[in-house]
Amino acid sequence: MTDTNKSPSHRRIRLASRLGIAITVVGLLLVRGFYFQVREGSSAVVTRFGQPIREVNEAGPHFKWPWPIEQARSIDTRTRMFNTPYTATLTRDRKNIILLTYVAWRVEKPLLFLQSVGDAAAAERKLDGMVTAAKNIRVGNHELTALLSLEEDQLRTSEIEAEILREVSGPARETFGVAVEQIGIKRIAYPEDNVQAVLAQMRAERKAEADKLRAEGEKAARQIRDDAQVKAEELLRTGREESGRIRGEAEKQAAGIYARVNQADPEFYRFWRSLQALKKTLGSQSTVILRTDQGFFDALSNPPDSAGVTPPALPSPAPATAPRPSAPVSVPNPSTRRTGP
Repeated sequence: MTDTNKSPSHRRIRLASRLGIAITVVGLLLVRGFYFQVREGSSAVVTRFGQPIREVNEAGPHFKWPWPIEQARSIDTRTRMFNTPYTATLTRDRKNIILLTYVAWRVEKPLLFLQSVGDAAAAERKLDGMVTAAKNIRVGNHELTALLSLEEDQLRTSEIEAEILREVSGPARETFGVAVEQIGIKRIAYPEDNVQAVLAQMRAERKAEADKLRAEGEKAARQIRDDAQVKAEELLRTGREESGRIRGEAEKQAAGIYARVNQADPEFYRFWRSLQALKKTLGSQSTVILRTDQGFFDALSNPPDSAGVTPPALPSPAPATAPRPSAPVSVPNPSTRRTGP
């Protein structure tokens, strides 16, 4: 059945439904034009005829006039991070180094950010220039050992990073509406011309550390030797005292034994002591010339008899008128020694 065969009422119903759908669509478009949505982690800047007029930082739906009167631009306020290019700089001791730094930042004032830079790429270019300038100034106030050293107490990397951050954060917030949260040194490189100088410095630092350790070792060795010498002297002194005490006791006991032997048989004791004296005095290669009838050879010329009776000793001439022997007696060995003329 064609439209010409339809009743007028049916045609009116279809026209009304189409008109209602069109009005609904237009109403939704109008309503959508009066509202905009701000997501979590974002802010919005409302512009009127292209000029920023206000910023919205709370998440949720908000009112504005429809386009082309007003327009809402969403700005991501989450923390971003980028790496600056490799830049060469000089330290205070005129060492050329190449630094790679990173910057963590976020949009803090969306309206100022949109008015000054407009987007994130332009903001990072601005921050790159500010960081490079601050880095050249702050690194130039420190020597190379503040960035590279074997001694931990000489490193000042955290201090340099904090100085660069203070240099950049204030102007970036006031000028661009950007909050710089962190600036760090990511990598340190050297030009080819400085490699030998860096290696020489590293060798010097290692040699200084080795000399320090060697000096400490020598000091400890001297201390150990001194302590050992003191202990050795103490042990020797104790040993000498103990040996003296033992020797004294032994001599005391020996003297007692000698006294008892002398009391038991004085003649035999004299004979035995004479033999001991001869043994100590005469060796295998000794030659002694003495008179055999007195003095030292009494033990050989007048030994005690087997019954314990000592034969009468030969008469000894007076010392002043004693004639010299006609011929000296040589005693090369105790076993073959002559005891008389």
